[in-house]
Amino acid sequence: MKPNDKPLWYDVYEAFPPKYEPFFGRPAPKMKIRQIFYPEDVIRAQFYKKYGSQGTARLSDKSSRPTVCQLFVKEYERLQADGNIPEDQLMQEAALALEARGIYLDRSRVPPKVESSELRMDEERLPSSNIDSEKLSLAEIFKNSQADESK
Repeated sequence: MKPNDKPLWYDVYEAFPPKYEPFFGRPAPKMKIRQIFYPEDVIRAQFYKKYGSQGTARLSDKSSRPTVCQLFVKEYERLQADGNIPEDQLMQEAALALEARGIYLDRSRVPPKVESSELRMDEERLPSSNIDSEKLSLAEIFKNSQADESK
């Protein structure tokens, strides 16, 4: 066999051959498979049971931002390590701590959006008075005000 034609696993198989030659007809060994659960697995399961999926995660994202579930688990573990909160209230307190950071797990607790009438009241404070607050989002108004300031 040419070195270029050799499969990737060949060198590993050669260096660490199995104790018994693999054969498709050989019965699988009878052994008990242990369940491996880490403490964060239990927390994660409770999170998904109560709040469901919080959106998709991009595995190809280079910034590697933590998911909402990962943030929740870290907050839960931090509160648990403090020891001030009873075990039955940790889920609720972790959710409240994330809400304080602007991450709402319960969709019914999301604060209402700013109404366009409230934006009109603030229009006098904006550097540019030609911005139509009915059609622009708050982010666009902010960008426009920054652009006007730089002129």
